[in-house]
Amino acid sequence: MAGGNIDPDVSAVTDIQTLYDQQQYDQVITEAQKSTSEYGNPKLHLLWAKSAEALDKDEMAMSAYERVLMIDPDDTEVRVHLAVLYAGLDRDELAEEMSKSTENYQLTPAQRMSLETMGQGDLQRLKASASIAMGYDSNINVSPDDLDLPQFGEKIDTMFTQFNGNLSYTHELDEKGGWYLRNDVNIFYQNNADASYYNLFVGSANIGLGYSNDLYDAFLPISYGRIHYLDRDFMESVSIDPQINFALSKSFIGNINARYTQRSYLEEVDKNRDDSVIGIGLSLYWLFEKNFAYISTNYDNYSAKYSDSLRFTDKETTRVSMGINYHVEEWFIARLDYRYRYAKYDELIEDGGDKRSDDYHQAEFKVSRMLTDTMEASLLYRYSKNNSNYELAEYDKDIVMLGIQYNF
Repeated sequence: MAGGNIDPDVSAVTDIQTLYDQQQYDQVITEAQKSTSEYGNPKLHLLWAKSAEALDKDEMAMSAYERVLMIDPDDTEVRVHLAVLYAGLDRDELAEEMSKSTENYQLTPAQRMSLETMGQGDLQRLKASASIAMGYDSNINVSPDDLDLPQFGEKIDTMFTQFNGNLSYTHELDEKGGWYLRNDVNIFYQNNADASYYNLFVGSANIGLGYSNDLYDAFLPISYGRIHYLDRDFMESVSIDPQINFALSKSFIGNINARYTQRSYLEEVDKNRDDSVIGIGLSLYWLFEKNFAYISTNYDNYSAKYSDSLRFTDKETTRVSMGINYHVEEWFIARLDYRYRYAKYDELIEDGGDKRSDDYHQAEFKVSRMLTDTMEASLLYRYSKNNSNYELAEYDKDIVMLGIQYNF
């Protein structure tokens, strides 16, 4: 090379990247094999692996991906690639081991399901996680999620503690991929130090039948949920939530979901709030290196049984959520999420003449660190604001929370 003092292999990876961008996959492999001085660079082996995979040379791709993990064992994208290759090459034990070891990394729900239900033998999985957190809420006096309860006086701020537990069991019905049964149980409890009236307990359980192959995973669960809120057994719900995860590529996973929910309020004072919800949603997850980003949108229609006796119960909502989970450093993970919800109600505002409509915004920033392979510590800040042409429904709130999660 001109100049005489530049190592000819210094720009090797850059040149190989150019060849890869030009889809000259055979040449990429040839040049990668020659660039021995760059064998400590994980990007060289990643380009080698992707080129071999593009040429359907799965054994070569598998070896190259394994070399990437030897250099950078935390690369989640490569772990997912390897798990898929192992399963496709009938390396069941390796696929099982890779899936298990990958579960401790920061994955999307779609990634986790794809790994858990991949075509492997003896898929009987019992998973559990538990988290405990302490935090501060600047305005506990607003309804959780979409319950849209009436307002009760001025803002109430409080310290709180939270517990969240999840248990999931998956049993494969076939010896090699295909049909499976899954059961999930979730428990959430929040105790508010200065506002016990708003203590919240949510419990839910579902059981469903699923089918999975290398391209998609379909799951049809039936769920039951119960809420204790405002010092009373508040509500129970029964729902059907079909969903499909599908692989657009090794780096993109899509999700289509729907739901039908029947909600029954348990105390006589709330009975006229009984309603049903019909919804549909679409999500896209992008996996890159050890990170992921997502965007999702949902439409829901709420129809109340007694809407003529209680205002603002029939409504339509459209939600858009997006976020990114990024490894800033080896020990430091940052996550940023944004959620927007538009709600349009059937009823007119008194003395206003217009139908009520709400614009809800929520921004959340979370930093976390894996203390061990199974324990994660995190710090979260969340800001929420609801704008409405119905003055009594306007509010804003801040939440700060410090928590620890353990995965069993």
